[in-house]
Amino acid sequence: MNKILSIGGSDTSGGGGIEADIRTFEKYNIFNLVAIENIVTMAPQTWAVTQYTVPNHLFASQLQTAVAVDLAGIKVGMVSNVDNFNTLVGYLGSVKPSVLLVDPVMATKLSIDNDRTVDLETYKERLLAKADIITPNILEAAMLTRVKSINNVSEMKVAAEKLSSYGIKYVVIKSGSRFDDNLATDMLYDGTTFEIFQRELIATDYNHGAGCTFSAAILANIVKGMPIHEAVLDAKNFTFQSIENAVRVNQFVGHVWQGENGHETTK
Repeated sequence: MNKILSIGGSDTSGGGGIEADIRTFEKYNIFNLVAIENIVTMAPQTWAVTQYTVPNHLFASQLQTAVAVDLAGIKVGMVSNVDNFNTLVGYLGSVKPSVLLVDPVMATKLSIDNDRTVDLETYKERLLAKADIITPNILEAAMLTRVKSINNVSEMKVAAEKLSSYGIKYVVIKSGSRFDDNLATDMLYDGTTFEIFQRELIATDYNHGAGCTFSAAILANIVKGMPIHEAVLDAKNFTFQSIENAVRVNQFVGHVWQGENGHETTK
C-alpha cells in the first residue's frame, strides 16, 4: 500500500488540514502518516480561531519518525513558524521524496499573523522551488506573485507562469467560489500548456476543507501512477462530491464529507 506523509495544521473541528488529508487518502486506499506543525482551536460561542504552533523539537521528532518509512509522496500544508520551516526544508532535502506537493496555506481563513511567520521570498525559494506540484488558491497565488488580486482566467494564467518559473513542474490554481460567474474554475499549467477545469458552483457555505481535499486527491492519484490531467480531473470530481455531501457541524460551519453518502447532510 502506498504511504503519504501529510505535514501541516491540525483542525480541531475536523474540517480541513491534516484531518481532511487523512479522510481523502483513506478513500484512495493510501496510508497516511502525519507531522503536525500547528493546531487550531475554535471558541464555542463565536467560532473565533486560535492557532498554536507545535514546538520545534516535537515537530522535528515527528518528521524523524517518517524517515523509517518508504514514502510514495509528501504533502505540505500550513507552516506557521520560521524554526519549523527551516526544519522542514532540511528534512525535505535529506529524504528527497518521489513526489512533493505543496499546498501553500498562506491566505488562510485562520488569519495567522505573527513575527515568526516565513518571509514570502524565502518561502518560494526554499520550499516552493522543491515542489513537483503546487496547489494555491487565487488568494495565495496573488500573494506569492505579489499582485493585488486575481479576478479571471487570464490573470490565473499570468500567475501560473510566474510560479512555474521557480522550476515547479505542475502549477494548479484553485478559484473556489471567488469568481463571480457561478463556476468553480481550476487551472493546470505544466510549463507549456494551460488546461481549465470547470464545474457549476455548488451554492453552499458549508465547504470547509475543500481545498485540502482537492490537493490531497491530486497527490493520491499521482502516486498511484495517474497522468496529471486525469489526476486533477478526478480530484475535482471527488471534491465536488465531497462538497455536495457536506456535513453541518454547528451553526457556524459545515465541512466537506469524503466518506460514503447516507448521513444527514447540509442539503
